Amino acid sequence: MSGRYCIPLILGMAVWTASPAETQPLSRLTIWDLKIGAPIAEQPSPSEFRGFACGSNGGPPRAPLKGWADFKRCAAEPDGLHEVYFEYDDELEYIARAHDNDREISRWAGTHEVTFPVIVSALFDDAGILKGIRMVTDARPEHRNDITEADRKKREEAYTLGAVMASRFNINPAKDCQALPPAEGETPVGSLFIKLACERNDPAAARRIVLRTNLYRKPGQSAYNPQLPTQLTQGQFESSARLEIYQLGQ
Repeated sequence: MSGRYCIPLILGMAVWTASPAETQPLSRLTIWDLKIGAPIAEQPSPSEFRGFACGSNGGPPRAPLKGWADFKRCAAEPDGLHEVYFEYDDELEYIARAHDNDREISRWAGTHEVTFPVIVSALFDDAGILKGIRMVTDARPEHRNDITEADRKKREEAYTLGAVMASRFNINPAKDCQALPPAEGETPVGSLFIKLACERNDPAAARRIVLRTNLYRKPGQSAYNPQLPTQLTQGQFESSARLEIYQLGQ
């Protein structure tokens, strides 16, 4: 925990023990507080988040950054946008851990969306206008060794976040989605093969919503160890959901 949290942590611990009538509901900013179509000056202060870095197309962070204003240090993607990875503020998580409060740890631990660990990023054009946001399910928390684990969805369930986001953004599977065929070597996980590409324009909100949902085995992956057919493999599957929201016309 950085030094900037020392005083807030002490104050926060005092607030945590106060009666509900004496406190305001705890909250922190998330990806939904970013303003698509607005310049950096109108975005939430970098102090509301942490872990800024250049993104890797929805993957782990690359070169560290100080905040939104460093976006040009990140190479532009093919569409010309610069991806800035960030994480949610962890102050309330540290307070919860200090109190061994499992319920609040689960509420605040890490960067997550409805208990799914996610990687979030902001997409800026060369002029510093936020043109889009990106959210991708994140498998990394499964490898954390915290004293108290948060209640988070596992990677095998990650694909189900796709249905949650489809419902939230009024994506109609019959009209807005296309089931993609397996590529060479891709196989189902059990009886399920999901490779769904969805896209919907929302003129009222001036947004274009792009959603990808995947559950399948990649080439070479198998449910069983080929050297020992009675032994099940672990983690040999692709299970993910990816949401991107762009300013309409981008």
